[in-house]
Amino acid sequence: MPTPALRTPVLLAGAGVAGSLTALELAHHGVASIVVERASGPPRAADPVLISGRSMELLRRLGLARELRPDGVDPSCPIDILWSRAAGRAPALTWRLPSAEELRRTYAATADGTAPIEPYLLISGADLAVRLRRALRRHPLIDLRTRWTLTDVREDRDGVAATVIDAEAGTRVVIETAYLAGCDGADSTVRRCAGLSLEELGPPAPYVTVHFRSAALAGRWPNPAALIATEVTLVTGHSGDLCVAHLPVTADEQAGVGDPAELLRDRLGLPGDPPEIVAVAQRTGVPSIARAYRRGRVFLAGQAAHQLEAPVDEVDTCIGDAVGLGWRLAAAVHAWAGEPLLAGYQGERRQQALLDRELARRALQTRRRFQRLVESGANEQVMAEALGQEAPQLDPARTGAPRTAGRPGFRPPAFRLAGGDHLFDRLGPQFTLVDLTAGQHGWPLLSAARARGIPVRHLPVTGVPMPAAWPGRLVLIRPDQQVAWCANDVPADCGAVLDQVTGTRQALYENT
Repeated sequence: MPTPALRTPVLLAGAGVAGSLTALELAHHGVASIVVERASGPPRAADPVLISGRSMELLRRLGLARELRPDGVDPSCPIDILWSRAAGRAPALTWRLPSAEELRRTYAATADGTAPIEPYLLISGADLAVRLRRALRRHPLIDLRTRWTLTDVREDRDGVAATVIDAEAGTRVVIETAYLAGCDGADSTVRRCAGLSLEELGPPAPYVTVHFRSAALAGRWPNPAALIATEVTLVTGHSGDLCVAHLPVTADEQAGVGDPAELLRDRLGLPGDPPEIVAVAQRTGVPSIARAYRRGRVFLAGQAAHQLEAPVDEVDTCIGDAVGLGWRLAAAVHAWAGEPLLAGYQGERRQQALLDRELARRALQTRRRFQRLVESGANEQVMAEALGQEAPQLDPARTGAPRTAGRPGFRPPAFRLAGGDHLFDRLGPQFTLVDLTAGQHGWPLLSAARARGIPVRHLPVTGVPMPAAWPGRLVLIRPDQQVAWCANDVPADCGAVLDQVTGTRQALYENT
């Protein structure tokens, strides 16, 4: 028999990057949630992830940027992308990503506001998971239940009832919630229960990922490095002597993968003792995206909604999903927004996933072009010249094209206020009205918002030079630090502006 139902405003399935950050985003807005995760703890091995400057800005809002930095690579070290005929050969070409410290100095000297206020972070995926799990456990608004597996979902007009198995107690639990977020990975149970299907965007590119320890290999290059060779992509230097190898395989090879140590020796030419294998994962490499990110009160985020070709990094897309979904659900729970705002989640985040997939496709095309050159017998000079014509595929900032800065739906230009604070550090968890008018003429809009229960922080700005792309004297910025509306004067109809940026409203209940 199921135990008596638990109740929560928002239930999240999965405590990976997307699930953890959605819960933390909800808590940032004062909304309680329950997170169910089938694993007992963070993964023992996970791919290294490069978190862009823009995503670090979003994590900074949650107090996580400074907390994560010590677990990342040395900020004084650049990252080298090495293109080589074989693992044991000298690289034909090296793309160097400047160190985080160097980029921080470069960003500080950028006057147009397009640079992020945080540089990128390269961090072990396992270390990231540990930090996020700790953040969940210490937050009073988040109830993390590990070894709880979601098995069924039922929805009606009033809410969602999810059936969960508590593996430790051996019982079934029903959790009633206003909204359910499926952040439970590529094989999402939530997606299946909601009847949401995946659209395949390309043919499978199966590969095997091997996490292993090799002090000799990790110390082969002076900086953290990603080696791209014809039969392997190898990442080293991100976490001591831990190395990660992505090994493309055929469908037949994938079915018959035997000794991973032998596979590594064959692809990497490792001499001496066999490497210490930490973890092995077989992946289909099928790029896909959910045809819909939502059905009623059930939403998808992270890899439950999209998977890209490997070996590429989806962490920025997952972070964007979490923030974009979290603040919208919080708005609905707090009864100042509703359907139009919730509907905007799919439109924005699905489009972003498609754009990210296009970047991944181009990166894969560059790799395949390189492989064709190797197979044709091209020498290192020819390969270097051909690769040199390709633009590097790694954007450590990801703040968007300069032409979009300040437009509604995009990031506002960054600048420092008169007291020296970054603009982004003064934006509230709610909407913020940046007011450059001499007489603080934004008050009618603020009053209209407060009369409707819409939280808006008023931020008067005087005495500082503004970036050329700053879009107006009155700029309303969303909780996810995107411009919602801008003008030079107070609108004639404040209600219409608020309708545009928030939508309708409804009331929900608390954790019990």
